[in-house]
Amino acid sequence: MKYTEAWASVSSQNSILKGAIVSLSLVTVVLALVTIKTSFEEPVVIERGCFTTLANKINSKHTLPEITQFLKMSLSQRFDFDVQPVDHIVAFDELALRNSEQKELQSRNIFQRVIINGVEETPEGFKVDTDRIISVGDIRSAFRFTLIVKIESVSRSLSNPYGLILTSTKI
Repeated sequence: MKYTEAWASVSSQNSILKGAIVSLSLVTVVLALVTIKTSFEEPVVIERGCFTTLANKINSKHTLPEITQFLKMSLSQRFDFDVQPVDHIVAFDELALRNSEQKELQSRNIFQRVIINGVEETPEGFKVDTDRIISVGDIRSAFRFTLIVKIESVSRSLSNPYGLILTSTKI
């Protein structure tokens, strides 16, 4: 092999390797930028079930309609006499208060139910306008019952699909 042919071969390989390094560097920069961009997006939630539907991409923050639905369920578990409370929805302190109230009301043969009329967000928590229906035998009375409710965010699960827990209720 001649010296000029060997030098031409080395020069050709060097130019190919330089081109490969430049292209791989560009691909690395592009992939890094795409990774950074997607890391700031909201997470994708995939719901599994026995039916096929298109899952809509939603914000992971809790909306007021979702909080209202949660409060209807959780306040029912907190105050209604015929509902069995779930500890993943209502905090343990509130369940203890519920049990003591229910024992006192049952000893007097009084039953209660709470109907939610509206929910409003305040700096202290959520102001919930409710009607408290109390029945003694066949006699029923409805009273206005305004509550200040505090909730906390927890991770979503099958037992708690809202990802919220009722921590405090004050009149």
